Amino acid sequence: MRPKLASSCIASRNRGRAVWRKTVAMEINSLMHGVIDISLPIGPDTPIWPGDPRPTLRPVTTLERDGVQASELVLGTHTGTHLDAPRHFIPGGRTIDQLDLTALVGLCRVIEVVSVEAHLSPADLRQFQLQPGDRVLLKTRNSRRSATHAFAFDFTALTPSAADYLCEQGVRLVGIDGPSIDVWNAGDFPCHKRLLGDDILIVENLVLRYVVPGLYGLIATPLNITGADGCPVRALLTPAQFLCPSPT
Repeated sequence: MRPKLASSCIASRNRGRAVWRKTVAMEINSLMHGVIDISLPIGPDTPIWPGDPRPTLRPVTTLERDGVQASELVLGTHTGTHLDAPRHFIPGGRTIDQLDLTALVGLCRVIEVVSVEAHLSPADLRQFQLQPGDRVLLKTRNSRRSATHAFAFDFTALTPSAADYLCEQGVRLVGIDGPSIDVWNAGDFPCHKRLLGDDILIVENLVLRYVVPGLYGLIATPLNITGADGCPVRALLTPAQFLCPSPT
């Protein structure tokens, strides 16, 4: 994701509040049914990275006029809760249609680091004793923030040394509750390049505000779009036993 002139792309405070109310209602309803939707709703009020296209859904045919409704959808490949493929930053890297989907379906760990006020360092992650093959979702202080603005530049992200640590531990997927794994002013996006260069997939803009840390099942598959560098996902958490049932 490339930062551009932000001032022209920040939506109103009221838009942010509307998205937040919808997201809270969605999460609470999901918690009651054992499956937690941890993805942002996508619509004209969805917070977007400055410079990205705003999502639009335009009717092409209507029930009243044509007897059938069909629409044209316009959005960026990194809109809302989305997956970064290696091609996002790695020349010749795999695109969305070339990914091994097993990385996106299976057990994951939600780890809570909300007390960290700065960007995440290796010291913040070592306590969790991450293992090779782990899918790691980071619940940071971003999850404490009320979405009163369409985009906030002071979100918590990884430091390059934290990205190196995750590579050293051999995790296979890293998710975060902010718009980027890199800090806003990271000119060359070192964390993206280190993780994607090590074939570690990235999921951004997760909604983890009401998620208790622990072990879950994760389903976060993208559309099968040929040549895409990223894609929105409908990310879901399930009880761990849903994807890894106990032997009977």
